[in-house]
Amino acid sequence: MTEQVDMSEFRPPQFMGTAIQRPVYVSETGDRPLIVLHELPGMSPSFIQYCRDMVGEGFKVYMPLIFKSPGTDMGKMATVAFCLSREFRDLFSAEGGSNARPFTAWLLELVQEVSDNHPDENVGVIGMCLTGGFAIAAIAEPQVQAVAACQPSAPFIFNIETLGLSETERQNVKASKAEKAIPCVKAYRYQKDSICRESHMTAAKTLLGPSMERFPDLPGKGHSTLTSDTRDEGVYQDVLAFLNQRL
Repeated sequence: MTEQVDMSEFRPPQFMGTAIQRPVYVSETGDRPLIVLHELPGMSPSFIQYCRDMVGEGFKVYMPLIFKSPGTDMGKMATVAFCLSREFRDLFSAEGGSNARPFTAWLLELVQEVSDNHPDENVGVIGMCLTGGFAIAAIAEPQVQAVAACQPSAPFIFNIETLGLSETERQNVKASKAEKAIPCVKAYRYQKDSICRESHMTAAKTLLGPSMERFPDLPGKGHSTLTSDTRDEGVYQDVLAFLNQRL
């Protein structure tokens, strides 16, 4: 399902990246650079509203359209079909035996471009669901001082311990986190979430150690912690406080 959404607070999208290009909406206002990555159902109206809220908090929001169109909120069947599509595989499938994924390389390019646009500012990244774990890769970039990994859910079944990152990407994260304030990553999930499982959080903690701080699990079987009807005000305020402290 796709709804018409008001994008007036954002500039017309500019395509960013080299091997892969994706349109990125940048807020008209705000000072502190913040990249917000949408969830698997798409750039939903509730996701866009969250980005508007962050603009209102004073952030210069970079909102990439990773797939589909603004206002898309795929249902379960459409989501499954998309995960089997070539478009999904071209972005998120591991390449050869390295476990590297094109999306991660593109994200790091985006982070570098945003850093170049704001040479004197720290950069924040928020990932959700499918993008929650990939966002952690951004810690390898010098200006990234805060990552919020919200219900990180990839990989969905196999090799969860990798968080979808290659060994090189994981080593880069390990090397860079030592140079950043503790914590540089905050992680969030619902206690009985069957998509973002305990094993995903364990994998992130194993990679990051004390550089990751885990917010107390929310009660129940919800999934999205910052969007949709399961958005949690406590998570919103904790992410905001974290970003205000680091950026």
